[in-house]
Amino acid sequence: MRHNVELGEIVFCDMIIKHKGKTHLLENIVYKNVGDKLFYYRSYLEKLKINVPVEIEEIKIISRLGFENKSKEFTEVKASDEKRNKITGAYE
Repeated sequence: MRHNVELGEIVFCDMIIKHKGKTHLLENIVYKNVGDKLFYYRSYLEKLKINVPVEIEEIKIISRLGFENKSKEFTEVKASDEKRNKITGAYE
């Protein structure tokens, strides 16, 4: 298996999967490596009438998209100290 995608990396790729001895080609998909060798995306598997996760045989990377943002924090916003004109709405 050629699985050269780092853990947590998101890639745009073509993928060959294996199910019950048959291989299937999935083209132009976005895939994120979660650490195991199984493919779970149900929307792609339903088109092939497969109901269970399948083994990834090979990944042909078209483009590397990067890694997910792991920050769970919110950006702080500070209220403006400027006052608005009540008639025009412009800042004074």
